[in-house]
Amino acid sequence: MSSSSSIIPRWLQILLAEKFFSPCVVHECANKNDKNIFCLDCCMSICLHCSHTHRPHHLLQVRRYVYHDVLRLGDAQKLMNCSFVQPYTTNRAKVIFLHKRPMTRPFKSNGNFCMKCDRSLQDSFLFCSISCKVLS
Repeated sequence: MSSSSSIIPRWLQILLAEKFFSPCVVHECANKNDKNIFCLDCCMSICLHCSHTHRPHHLLQVRRYVYHDVLRLGDAQKLMNCSFVQPYTTNRAKVIFLHKRPMTRPFKSNGNFCMKCDRSLQDSFLFCSISCKVLS
């Protein structure tokens, strides 16, 4: 799903532009009020407390892995083609990054790099994140 071969769906454009894990202004006094759920029907991020009003909608939970936003691979695969995006394992679940991660130091690599941002990858993968794949 690259921009040169197909149009990026509106929900995916908004998902990639969204700022997650910021406090919900509606539930600012509640515990666990971070906006880490994306409503695919409304195209907006919501917190756990908002989710009851979106109950009949399709919801996607955004998670954190090494301080970056990720989706569970199984959840993402139901919505888009995730082939060639390198997954990582956290808490026994495979996840993929929404955005490229900054490179803090040069890595010795086997020569396989992200086609968009040049991050070192394992063999057989072409992209380090969803955004690198769809915006390539």
